[in-house]
Amino acid sequence: MPELSERRAASRIDKVFRVLLASDELGEQWFVARNISATGMFVEMADPLPLRTRVVVRFCLSEDDATICAMARVQNHYYLQYSDHTGLRALSGIGLRILRFLPGAATAISSDRLH
Repeated sequence: MPELSERRAASRIDKVFRVLLASDELGEQWFVARNISATGMFVEMADPLPLRTRVVVRFCLSEDDATICAMARVQNHYYLQYSDHTGLRALSGIGLRILRFLPGAATAISSDRLH
């Protein structure tokens, strides 16, 4: 069987984080992020935002660490089905591409910075 090569250039953090997403469409809401790298992440979301929507993402690695804040864009929509001990389950979400990291993570982001 041939070996599969990794297409992703950035390393991934295989951990679950709570993230605060801010956008014009949904305001500020908490979600769960997975598969985080320096260039993007997957965010669980029942009703995905439209493609190309810009969001501000804030997350904290621990209570003692500073909050990390980034501007990102909705790159993909995902719908995953899987099975566990309770049966067939599903998960939906968005793939975010990080555009740039923002200074002053603790300050409020005005809506004009989302564009």
